[in-house]
Amino acid sequence: MKEKINHSIVMGALSLALSCAFPGAAEAAPLDDIALQQHGDEMRVTIKLTTPVHFVRYVPANKSRLVEIFYERVPSSDPSERWSDLEVRSSPATTLSPAFTVTTRDQAVQPKLVMEFTKEVNVTVNAGGDGRSFVVMIKPEKSDAANVIELPLPLLPAVLPPVAEAAPAVAPAEAAVHAESDKAAAAAQPDNSQQAYTLMLAARDALSAKDYPLAIEAFNKILMLPPNQYSQDAQEWVGVARERNGQTAKAKVEYELYLKIYLTGQGVQWVRQRLAALVVDTTAKKAAVAKKVEPRTFVQGSVSPRYYYGQSTLETTFPFNGTSQTTTSTLTDQSSLISNVDATGRYVNEKYDNRMVFRDVVTQNFLNSGKNKNRVNAAYLEIKDRAADYSARMGRQTAGGGGVMGRFDGISVGYGSLQDFRVNGVAGQLVDFTAAPQPVFYGVSVDKGPASVYLINQTIEGVLDRRAVGGEFRYFKGSDSAFALADYDLYFKVLNAAMVTGTLGIEATGTTINVIADYRKSPSVSTRNALNGAVTTSVQDLLAQAGMNGTQLRQLAALRTGSAAFAQAGITQKVHQNWQVAGDVKLSKVSGMAASGSTLLEGVLSAYPSTGWEKTVTAQLIGSNLYSDGDISSFGGSYVRSGYVKDGQSVFAYNRTSVTRELYFDSSWNFYRQNDTYGGTMLRNMPMLRASYQVKKELSLDADAGLEFTTSAGPYQSSTNKRLFGSVGFRWDF
Repeated sequence: MKEKINHSIVMGALSLALSCAFPGAAEAAPLDDIALQQHGDEMRVTIKLTTPVHFVRYVPANKSRLVEIFYERVPSSDPSERWSDLEVRSSPATTLSPAFTVTTRDQAVQPKLVMEFTKEVNVTVNAGGDGRSFVVMIKPEKSDAANVIELPLPLLPAVLPPVAEAAPAVAPAEAAVHAESDKAAAAAQPDNSQQAYTLMLAARDALSAKDYPLAIEAFNKILMLPPNQYSQDAQEWVGVARERNGQTAKAKVEYELYLKIYLTGQGVQWVRQRLAALVVDTTAKKAAVAKKVEPRTFVQGSVSPRYYYGQSTLETTFPFNGTSQTTTSTLTDQSSLISNVDATGRYVNEKYDNRMVFRDVVTQNFLNSGKNKNRVNAAYLEIKDRAADYSARMGRQTAGGGGVMGRFDGISVGYGSLQDFRVNGVAGQLVDFTAAPQPVFYGVSVDKGPASVYLINQTIEGVLDRRAVGGEFRYFKGSDSAFALADYDLYFKVLNAAMVTGTLGIEATGTTINVIADYRKSPSVSTRNALNGAVTTSVQDLLAQAGMNGTQLRQLAALRTGSAAFAQAGITQKVHQNWQVAGDVKLSKVSGMAASGSTLLEGVLSAYPSTGWEKTVTAQLIGSNLYSDGDISSFGGSYVRSGYVKDGQSVFAYNRTSVTRELYFDSSWNFYRQNDTYGGTMLRNMPMLRASYQVKKELSLDADAGLEFTTSAGPYQSSTNKRLFGSVGFRWDF
């Protein structure tokens, strides 16, 4: 009891201290959670993000300390919310896999997560089962002991007919003397080999029928005969039969006897290995039985402040009164300190695995027009009873499915086994970090193996906002995976979202194929969409002051809800131990919207057209571990066309070089050129360099700097923008 009280005090003090230290939101943090779970002989790592994403690929395909996971945000994600680069999350404390960190990189250009392990590992990566996560399977190292334990038992003995033994050479006279006595001996004694042969056949048939006691009896009868052609095989196979019968200790005795009697023969090496396996296996089982999970309380996390700076010089040339005029302006467009705090307190014993989690992003803006902001992304207590199969999470959290649209303050509970049958409930209030009224919801879901179904009801200011049913399906097997989702809104009577994604890995050829098809309302259909463009943030104002009824409010919301479609097919092919080639074809489209609104309060919005289909083709060459431990190089290009872009081409290159285990450099270059349908052209050139140094296990430093040169030319004016940007920071892990 005292231990539990102390645990609560520690966890409560941690939460209070962190909340007071960072009072008072900035760019969004993409990472939500990292969870580890033993899955057979592999370690399963689930990396959850804060909004839906599309998995593209991962590199490299071979053993490496560095793994890069490429993805794209779904078209319906809030475009005004910029995801932060260089957010770092450390792996939960465990002895079951090498420690690692996960870092967000290049969110504005080619979004990816970088996993860095403390030693080389073999992994496979697939899309997660909720549309916003990745599942990384870490393959175990094959130790000698593991190889011994995995040594398979043979199925059935090969029984050959007895071979007549040649009589020893004797002199003719001596043969005559012994002839009569040999005949008498043969007549008096049964043919041992023939009898043993018959028993071996009986033992084999018993093994085939899984009648192990009968097989053991037959082998023992052979061993009680005088030595014969089948004695050595019978001694080996009686051990196999006892092992199959669950008599491990007796099987061990039989194998030890075999090695004492026989020093040569085909079975000696196998029996020696099998005996070693039994010793290791028996020791491991005894240790597992004796081992108990001692109660533990520990705190893990990190603090990572980072200063960002950016300065732009814009030069614009335009005609004025028949002459060409040029204006030049220079301004500091970014000067801010962004601090990430991530802390987890955990209590584990034989029955419970409880956590308290706090994650916060604090932005201190040093520009005159800027504001200081604070965004608490997570603050929850989770109780998990592993024996009774129930769990509860209370506080600010991000939903993992069930139709909940993002981060919320509330409670989620579940009872039952995820592999068999589980019932879940959730209730709370959505959080979007604005002063507007937030929706309140409740929902239930049922998980049955790979499938889930849910029902959710959501209101805002007492008005029905969303009522939907949906389902999810997940499939994982080795390097293959599939995920499907459908969400139908019963109130608006429209399909809100549908997605199918799959990954196929062909290990024999080193090929990975992934496909995605995604359709969803953008933004997600809800009554709140009526407020888009309005001068109020309250639906009650529209009902009371604009004189709307519920049907008119729903119609206005529907007019202000668009849709987005996305499809992609990609392939990654291993062409050498250290090289991969990859290609993608992507299609995306955002629908137009009709004009809506007739009063100032509700806002009068003009119609805008569809973007048309944007078509992108990308090719990439990736090399890894070419000249050092953990280096990665990639080169590629893409071609794009859309309703606005007549043609666009990009070229990119990236390299990461580890000078030592503690020091590495990242360098990248991106070039983009486009012609639009209005006669304009644009060129963008962006080189960048980053350095990182691990001072000690708990402390790392890093800095980056880059230049962005953009030139635009159109029918009426041209401009050149030169931007210098960079950041410097550190991360302290505790």
